[in-house]
Amino acid sequence: MISGIICEFNPFHAGHKHLIDQVKCHPGDAVVCVMSGNFVQRGAFAVYDKRARTETALKGGADLVLELPTAYATRSAEGFARAGVQLLEATGVVERLAFGTECADLQALTALAGEIKAHQREIAQVMKTGCSYPAARRKVIDSPLLDTPNNILALEYMECTQLPCTCVQRLGLGHDTADPLYSASAIRATLPAEAIYSIEHCQRAVLAVLRRMEAADWAAIDDVTDGLENRLARAAQSATSLEELYTTIKTKRYTHARIRRIVLRAYLGIGKGDYPATPPYLRVLGFTAKGAEILNRAKGRHTLPLSASLAELEKAGEAAARFAALEARAADLYHAFTPGLAPCGSEYTTPVIKI
Repeated sequence: MISGIICEFNPFHAGHKHLIDQVKCHPGDAVVCVMSGNFVQRGAFAVYDKRARTETALKGGADLVLELPTAYATRSAEGFARAGVQLLEATGVVERLAFGTECADLQALTALAGEIKAHQREIAQVMKTGCSYPAARRKVIDSPLLDTPNNILALEYMECTQLPCTCVQRLGLGHDTADPLYSASAIRATLPAEAIYSIEHCQRAVLAVLRRMEAADWAAIDDVTDGLENRLARAAQSATSLEELYTTIKTKRYTHARIRRIVLRAYLGIGKGDYPATPPYLRVLGFTAKGAEILNRAKGRHTLPLSASLAELEKAGEAAARFAALEARAADLYHAFTPGLAPCGSEYTTPVIKI
């Protein structure tokens, strides 16, 4: 059985290892991961670059790691999940989708997903009172399953995939806790600032870019709606730190995570029309010997161009070329303010990881 996992591994921890081990429970089982690249869904730099995290994932039991491109990795839960599912399904060989959840009852999650879909109109009405979508959804549907992030992502996965699903109960104290083994946020808090990658390292550069933007520029960024562009433009002119910027913009309707994603995408220059509804290619970041067998099996089955070479993938068409250029630019901006300044062009020169 080849299982697909959509992940960030920011950083890889014991809970991720547990998930992989649980879905590789029989001889011959394999795991294909679609992993965020250098930027993650909470609107931040990944603490380690994509190659380092790929190597750790492969050593931790993954067999093949594909990239979830920046334009999708920095979207809301819905956009993040949809793109991850599209990539896994496009391999032609992934047989099921696996994810870690706080609730191990797949039937309960399936029923909840159906309930959410049936109440979209009521949720939209509550949002008109100034609530964010997560808050409105929670008001309409009284389920404690909506109080934890992995359950919420699982619901998004289930909504947009045709693959059979399996869930593995998350271990430890939970997301955003002080758990040193099973919480990525707790682990990140212990990492020395000078040794990791962080948007705070390039705070002034980000603010300089944002101060040049007018309301119309903000309106071209994904998730900027209902006049938010004016609030963003004003805040960018007055804020003297990123944290001040986030706090100034945040309201009951606009979550902190949403604001962070908007700011990051503005800094990277990713507009609403800069990426297609479906990723234009499958990019291999790394593989094991079993992963090489999976790639060989995918020949003739994958429905998107598949390669480890960005230079090769950008030849797949005009959309792929534009998308590859966007990814290369984002990587250059990532490495410009990280430990050991790297020159531009690393996306074309760094080799695939083989374990």
